Amino acid sequence: MKVKYLGLLGLSALIISGAISEEIGQAISPEDWKLYEEGINPGEVFAEEVGGNLFEKPMGPKKISCASCHVKDGDVEERVATAAAYYPKYDKDAGMIINLEQRIQICQSKHMDMKPFSLKSKENTALTTYLYYLAQGTKIDVDTKSPMAKEYLKYGRYIFTLKRGVRNLSCQVCHEFAAGRVLRMQWLKPLGFEYNGIKGTTAADHWPAFRMTKNKVQTLQQRFQGCQKQGGQKKLPLGSKEMVALELYVKSLSNGAELKTPGLRR
Repeated sequence: MKVKYLGLLGLSALIISGAISEEIGQAISPEDWKLYEEGINPGEVFAEEVGGNLFEKPMGPKKISCASCHVKDGDVEERVATAAAYYPKYDKDAGMIINLEQRIQICQSKHMDMKPFSLKSKENTALTTYLYYLAQGTKIDVDTKSPMAKEYLKYGRYIFTLKRGVRNLSCQVCHEFAAGRVLRMQWLKPLGFEYNGIKGTTAADHWPAFRMTKNKVQTLQQRFQGCQKQGGQKKLPLGSKEMVALELYVKSLSNGAELKTPGLRR
């Protein structure tokens, strides 16, 4: 099967000259992806064995666990078990919109009197992935209507379209302008249900995900950093307003889609 292929340098040429070079390449077929997805997802093992154990583990000087507050009659209370579908969201303790990873930090600092796990730590990623795992099947429903959410969404769209770095790329270049082409054996798709007649991938429904090429689970913001590095951009800090706004914007494009977390990605 012949497909349109764009390397990173080709994408730069697209921006500079307005021309699209069309070379022959091949993407991973839907059949191959089906084989990957039918196997054991290491992301689910990570969520259960690492994240689940941390959720139950007494921590900090108070020696309390997440489960101490959030398990009722043997089950994780619903508002916590489905929380992942609604983040990023406004948090009254923070006084701003934050993502789920930051909410975990606030709980550790405020209620457990412990030094929070860093946003790049395996531990924070594990707890985040566990909560997303619990929320499987819950429909994504991030706020898009409140004044602060609208401000963040506008800023997130700005970050999405901002060309930066040595290759002068943006998220928009790959996921809108080059949608339908192939980069590194993967189809470039819009990050929503559809864009300009091209079916999208509702990307936010499967992050955090186990990355086969990295042999570990990554959150959506960690994936953003990977894209930024590959695009020759300075990585935006995890938890920064820019990253939270970008996460909210991308997740809003998947509103209504059911979480399939943790996902399995190349």
